[in-house]
Amino acid sequence: MADLSELQKLLYRAAHEMPNNVLRIIGVEGKNFIAKNFRDEGFTDTSTQKWEERKTEDKQGRDITRYRTSRRGKAGNLNRYGSKNKDRAILTGFGTGGDKLKNSFRYKISLGSSQVSFYTYKEYAQRHNEGLDGMPKRQFMGKSNYLNTQISNKVKKELDKLLKK
Repeated sequence: MADLSELQKLLYRAAHEMPNNVLRIIGVEGKNFIAKNFRDEGFTDTSTQKWEERKTEDKQGRDITRYRTSRRGKAGNLNRYGSKNKDRAILTGFGTGGDKLKNSFRYKISLGSSQVSFYTYKEYAQRHNEGLDGMPKRQFMGKSNYLNTQISNKVKKELDKLLKK
């Protein structure tokens, strides 16, 4: 009888604590997923879809990262624009701290409806994520099998930890 009552207490505690833990896990894993997509410079669903590279040519097809002329006809050194963009990650600003878009994401847990909402205060995030107004689509958040797998693994680990107590 003692074993049955202990099991009941354990299951009751798990049923009581797990909903809040699951929402927290979803929030943390979602933020980690967004950061991973920025690190990988692509969106991961079942595989990583790399983002389109930054433009390096103007409308006439000339390379805008180098000097346009050289007296001897050589390509020359990188100009100011080219040196700023040479090895910089996509969707990362120059001279402003860099990761402002990546670090702007937050999540809010709504206990009443058991939902987790992700948001940012950056107005241009949707334009980049969905590819609006002629901007190439560089998705960093959305539905993903990879994210679902990460969340389910963390939930299983949390439930195992709770049931071992």
